[in-house]
Amino acid sequence: MNFAKEVDPAHILSMADLELSIALSTPLVVFNNERQVVSGLAETWTILPPDRVSFTLRKNLRWSDGSQVKAVEYKTALERAKRLYGNDLKALFEAVTKIEAPDERTLIFVTKGAATESGLLLKLTEPMYGLLALKGDVLNLSKTVGPFFVKENRGDSLTLEANKNWYAYTSAMPALIEIKRPKDGVDLMTTFDKDDWPNLTSGSSLMSKETLDQLKSKGFKTWQRSLDKVYSLYPSKRFLKNDGANFIKLLSKKVDSSSLLGGLTGFTNAEQFFPRGYELYSSQQPKVPTVDKWRGKGPITVLLLDTTVLAGMRENLAKVISAASGQPAKIEVISVSKAGDRMKLGDFDIFGVQIAVADPNFEGAMSFFIEREPPFIPSGDGVADFAAQLRAARGLPTSADRAARMREIIIRAQEAGHVLPLFHFSSLAIAKPGVDLSEVPNSDETILFSKVRMR
Repeated sequence: MNFAKEVDPAHILSMADLELSIALSTPLVVFNNERQVVSGLAETWTILPPDRVSFTLRKNLRWSDGSQVKAVEYKTALERAKRLYGNDLKALFEAVTKIEAPDERTLIFVTKGAATESGLLLKLTEPMYGLLALKGDVLNLSKTVGPFFVKENRGDSLTLEANKNWYAYTSAMPALIEIKRPKDGVDLMTTFDKDDWPNLTSGSSLMSKETLDQLKSKGFKTWQRSLDKVYSLYPSKRFLKNDGANFIKLLSKKVDSSSLLGGLTGFTNAEQFFPRGYELYSSQQPKVPTVDKWRGKGPITVLLLDTTVLAGMRENLAKVISAASGQPAKIEVISVSKAGDRMKLGDFDIFGVQIAVADPNFEGAMSFFIEREPPFIPSGDGVADFAAQLRAARGLPTSADRAARMREIIIRAQEAGHVLPLFHFSSLAIAKPGVDLSEVPNSDETILFSKVRMR
């Protein structure tokens, strides 16, 4: 797993971060296999009109070290998340004015509008809103209320141990999980069968047919979601000042995903940002204006993550960008661990990256793409101020109204040249014989370690 150097379940930027967040924390409410909201750490909840939702924690709820969980600890953990990552978590915290803990088992959320229309339950299913153990502002991941806790952190590897005090603990769960961060430039899927150490790896459906057939021929089992990821090109704020939006529009007419990915399978061309079937997929396809020429100055610098399976795409993308701009394209490949810092620097023109887009909390997804700092989809002025439009959309009275407006916003962003989705593909996990993934439903966002079984 390519997990972050500083593991924090409240801060999710990658699928590896998501997997660890789910393993190390549990929110008040969660999804069952049918994607219905059910009890997590909260035993019950009650809407108190007009603007309050009260949650009662489970009886005898314990930390992994056996100590009692108190509601005020949950309140403190959420306040920390807001303080440290408020720009990434606006979907929740702009809908909530206050969190109260009147006694040891009760949490009360005060919403800005009517509680019945706040979408609060859906928002609170996100793993970054789980309970975390703190010493001041410092995380203590050796003590959790999630299915696992960190037994040892060696920097480039982690050992997780099953939390026998977790409310849903079962002896069928793996007792220990060993996780290693891969070396840069290693293609996990193609080397998985050659490495004796791992018996489970996660990645994507993007691979050559030969690789997939080889893995299956050795008895490896796969788990795969429906289309839940998008690979897009995002112009930086710097590039937008260099006629970058018009270049993205121009590029949209010239790029073809099949040609870029020559030889790979497991994807579909993306006509719009969200895949068909998702809440924010629009029946109205974007109409990107035709641009005859880019009037900026080159060369164009493109930042790509070090994804070995997409190595062949780099050369093809450089050719397309050079042909469209009339200037040489400079492709720079960086590791996932450096992506956040480079986005903050903004010293590039275009960022190519894959992102998960099947989050059932569509308001949280939109906030992540547009409002995090720095955003993936940057805002401009006037009709291109997508962050302002998103804030206004969150103020609409019903979830249906908010979804309809957010569909318009993401389509508008594509038409404005602030994002160019290239293709959709799927999360994929592969297990060697002895590892059973049959209890992990395809409705889950990723592999939940608590549902993996050893046979």
